[in-house]
Amino acid sequence: MPDNGAILRKLAEGLDFDPVELKKKYEFERDRRVTPKGNEQYTEVDSQFARFENEDPYVAEPLERDPLTAETEVLIVGAGFSGLMAGARLKEKGIEDIMILDAAADFGGTWYWNRYPGAQCDVDAYCYLPLLEETGYMPKEKYSFADEIFDHSRRIAKHFNLYDKRRISDASN
Repeated sequence: MPDNGAILRKLAEGLDFDPVELKKKYEFERDRRVTPKGNEQYTEVDSQFARFENEDPYVAEPLERDPLTAETEVLIVGAGFSGLMAGARLKEKGIEDIMILDAAADFGGTWYWNRYPGAQCDVDAYCYLPLLEETGYMPKEKYSFADEIFDHSRRIAKHFNLYDKRRISDASN
């Protein structure tokens, strides 16, 4: 059986941090969030925040549309990175009969909804942000802030002409 400590020490050579201590830090942070109660540790969204279950705080007026009945070759559910990637790649292959359905009023997925001050991605932007080469975009920082990621989502949608393919679901009303 290999000596895991020796393996870790070998892997850590040249690093400017101790991976064992970093692992302990992450375990500590995880344990602060996860309790023995599991999902019971969370409270229901009610009273003053209940409106956020069915309301988009980023639009001035509630979005309304008639029920949608349509036929399409490809339906993409979700306008986050996966939906953007699927739409972009389909359009590159010449498939135009697509529809992107989302509850949000714009592209961005997680980054549409999470725009609170200081929100930032903890993954290197060059690895995290899709389609950088295709859109000609260079991230401003190694770890992008939420507004930059949201803007990049919209940049992708514009670059691949996906806005005319997007529909807002009834969940946003």
